[in-house]
Amino acid sequence: MSDDHQVRHCQCGTRLARDNRDGHCSPCLSQRLRNPGEAPEVPAEFWGEAFVSGALRRRHMGQVIRAWRTHPHHGRHPVPQTQVAAWVGMSQAQLSRVENGPPIVHLDRLAQWATVLRIPPDRLWFALPARNDRIDQMEGGVDRRQFFASAAIATGGILRGQPTPESRESDEAVLWLAWHLWQSRTDELDLSRVPQPFVRRLNTHPHVVRGAGGGYRFTDPHLTEVLVAHRVFGDITHGSGHLLATAQTSHATDLVISRLVAGEEDTRRGLVLLMRRGATAVLRVNAAGILAKVGAAELDDGAISVIRADQDARHLYVTAVASRVLKVPWEQAAHLSAMSESQRNGWESGVSGDTRSRASRLLTDELMNSRDAAARWCAALLVSGCIDTEDAGTRSVIMSAVRRERCPENLRAFAAALAGVTPLAMG
Repeated sequence: MSDDHQVRHCQCGTRLARDNRDGHCSPCLSQRLRNPGEAPEVPAEFWGEAFVSGALRRRHMGQVIRAWRTHPHHGRHPVPQTQVAAWVGMSQAQLSRVENGPPIVHLDRLAQWATVLRIPPDRLWFALPARNDRIDQMEGGVDRRQFFASAAIATGGILRGQPTPESRESDEAVLWLAWHLWQSRTDELDLSRVPQPFVRRLNTHPHVVRGAGGGYRFTDPHLTEVLVAHRVFGDITHGSGHLLATAQTSHATDLVISRLVAGEEDTRRGLVLLMRRGATAVLRVNAAGILAKVGAAELDDGAISVIRADQDARHLYVTAVASRVLKVPWEQAAHLSAMSESQRNGWESGVSGDTRSRASRLLTDELMNSRDAAARWCAALLVSGCIDTEDAGTRSVIMSAVRRERCPENLRAFAAALAGVTPLAMG
């Protein structure tokens, strides 16, 4: 028997038998089989080989994933797309599109793949968001590292330009502030609620100021919506509805998320499923609110159809529209929503004619809101209870809205409002 065969070794250094075709010794192979839910570690030289380094130089994460999967280091057979896709909650078809489609541009997803595949930071063409395990321990309920990763694109592009090592610690504090301002539904957070490690960073950040009461706020309050929207969008693209289910999102947050979702077909499909089958009314109404603002006719009609049929989600959506448009407290808006849903007039008892006239004017103006198809439907539902069908000015505004409207569900709702009946009565 000849001994001139090439000597091969496992990645652990163990010499492999002549008939070993897997490229791994038995202990390493057993370890890989015991942990199919995560990517195995690879040697440092793996990333320097032309097959992989070429994909990294092209800055195409999909090609990097394919090069990683098909590398001979893994044995005779490539790592299946189904297995790799499962590591990030994708389907095999979605991963195929990532590998063969245009390059990923969202930093949260780039960072996710870099972490999953254990790509050395010095091989990447982008900076990984900072990680701070101490912050993770201070705050429960939300994966802060995922929050920082998905929102880093916002801080990098809006607050400071490209992130640098010096800016990351301050950005973590800013992202923490945005999340808690959003949860508290306020523009300013009291100093007593800010963890001590963040105080110094917020004090020196150019986009954070101290209010009259000593609390922290952004120089532009809209930054809260933008940063949180990127966080929620990142959660959705990872296949999770966790954050959408925690609290009802605002009109402004939905608008930002809808712009991010517009170019993501898979994400839109996921939102449609959440809108139709979500476990809670908050999750369903949030998904509908985002889809209704994308600006696609089929999504507009789909969102309104769900709102019409889903009483709990409808109550939340109508309440939000009433509160925003009429500038009334949430409790009063919820009362008006309940009255409209029960097909009773919520404007009759104890409401002056001037108040009713103002509400009619504001709600008919909302019928022209081109950014939210479902809000137009909700406004029609509300206006049907306070409209003066004999007022020529009001009827003229509704007719103008009819001429601009392309959504069949809204056209039916506007017709009901002109007739002074609830859209819920329309078949």
